[in-house]
Amino acid sequence: MKRLGPVHTLAAGAATAVALGALSVITTPAAQDVGARDVPAEAVATASRTPAAPRARATPEATRTAGSTPAKADYAGRVKGNGGLIAISVRDGKAIGYFCDGRVEAWLRGRAADGRVVLSGPGGASVVARLGGGRATGELEFGGRRWDFGAPTVKKPSGLYRASAVVRGAKIRAGWIYLDDGSRVGLTLVDGEPADVAIPEPGGNAAVNGQVVDPKDVDEFIGEF
Repeated sequence: MKRLGPVHTLAAGAATAVALGALSVITTPAAQDVGARDVPAEAVATASRTPAAPRARATPEATRTAGSTPAKADYAGRVKGNGGLIAISVRDGKAIGYFCDGRVEAWLRGRAADGRVVLSGPGGASVVARLGGGRATGELEFGGRRWDFGAPTVKKPSGLYRASAVVRGAKIRAGWIYLDDGSRVGLTLVDGEPADVAIPEPGGNAAVNGQVVDPKDVDEFIGEF
């Protein structure tokens, strides 16, 4: 075999290098176009391990507060150490109350919100109560004294009733509270003075000076307050 001279050897080597270079270009994957949004692989790996920020949620306390005031409820119970009864009724944020021991009475009005009832009435009478667990529990202030009370929810015919009328020129106003256990109390005023009027059966009519007076339940008279 005829050997190649030095010049031919160099030429052959150069040709081989060119061929290998071309082959390298062909077999090497094309470089990716890295845009401004691309990040290094290490950053991508770190981001994938970082948990997403949790979504803000309403706190349990806020949920409880929002749902702790009923739109409609009637409470009636005993005033501790007093011997009287108290009734509280709530209708869409509006609240009324009535305290009576058979000798004196107090009508109160106010608001119910955030699980609380705040009422006020003539002569500095007031009620502050918490609502929850099917009860209104709080404090009554009346006549310069304070008493605690607890009043569970009640259903008709128990609860609060009121009557107002004019009989033979005299202004009649009466209030009655009925408990589920049959206890009841009420007071009828004729021209502002207590009158000896029998407490009617729950929802029944009362007789005042020989005239029939029709009691109203809360839904019928709360608009007067």
